[in-house]
Amino acid sequence: MTPDPTSPPLVALEHCPVCGGSRRTPVLGPHGGITLVRCDDCGLVHATAGYAPRMLDEHYAERARRAPRRDAAGPRPGSERKRPALALYDRLTGGRISSVPPGARALDVGCNTGLLLDLLREAGYRTVGIERSPSAAEAVAAGHEVHAIDVEAGGLELPERFDLITMTHVLEHLRRPTAALRWLRDQLAPDGVLVVEVPNWGDRARPLWGPRYRPLELGDHLSFFERHTLTALAHRAGLQVRVLWSAAQARSLLFPSLLTAVDLGLGAARRIRGRSSSAAGVGVASERVSGGSSRWRHRVVSRVLEGLDRLDPVLERVVGSDWEHGANLVAVLAPDPSHAPTH
Repeated sequence: MTPDPTSPPLVALEHCPVCGGSRRTPVLGPHGGITLVRCDDCGLVHATAGYAPRMLDEHYAERARRAPRRDAAGPRPGSERKRPALALYDRLTGGRISSVPPGARALDVGCNTGLLLDLLREAGYRTVGIERSPSAAEAVAAGHEVHAIDVEAGGLELPERFDLITMTHVLEHLRRPTAALRWLRDQLAPDGVLVVEVPNWGDRARPLWGPRYRPLELGDHLSFFERHTLTALAHRAGLQVRVLWSAAQARSLLFPSLLTAVDLGLGAARRIRGRSSSAAGVGVASERVSGGSSRWRHRVVSRVLEGLDRLDPVLERVVGSDWEHGANLVAVLAPDPSHAPTH
């Protein structure tokens, strides 16, 4: 078959990112040249290919250019939208995040523009980020120490250990997630904790939308975790799972479905008008709505999300904190004393 010249460049993923196995069973697709499969050895759902790094770098650079900029004074746009997540992490760690000892250090992996670091600094932490995209410049401008480290490659050690490491919606992008978690384990202080958040393959809304479902981000996301596969990955990396949370969240139940519906409508309208071909790509390469840099639009979205967040305590009481169909998984991890550090 002749390759479609309009298709984004793909790089094959021939082995399971977690266990390295090659025996697998298809579960979704193919779509846009990508099939999702379940590893017959460890059970992880993963993609058979991802977009080439250069294409993804260009996408994130463009997104950084469109992001709302900070006013001369006051908090940066979007920082308050990180507060519910930080409050959740604090609750799941038993209040450890808000009880900041003098000199405590926090590391955010994939810190983007540093919005979560802003809140951690406000809480009293000395903040460090890891970010390899152009967004790092804004985090540095906000006063954070930022390193462009490849956490999958290992080898490079940061000079000090961290009381808290956060990794929010990063692990699913990596080709070597086990190596990344092992390296992060070695960056923790002896009593430090690592908080990891990833999308949940068991998300109740996912089967309704198929491969176009916005949180799947086919081509960008490579691993699709469930409670048992995230737990198994942590153990492989020498980490103990202290808490594994997957309650329903109002914004994650409703907002991704709304965005997906708008994406599909936008793509159909453009094709009808002849403004684009049938979308060859999926995920970040597909037809989709963009929030742009409009401040009024940003404020409206923020207000809607704030309203949805107020429903979360009720939802958690109804379905529990370990509902297998929640949109996201949050794991609180700590070093397993039975595993020796790798440095």
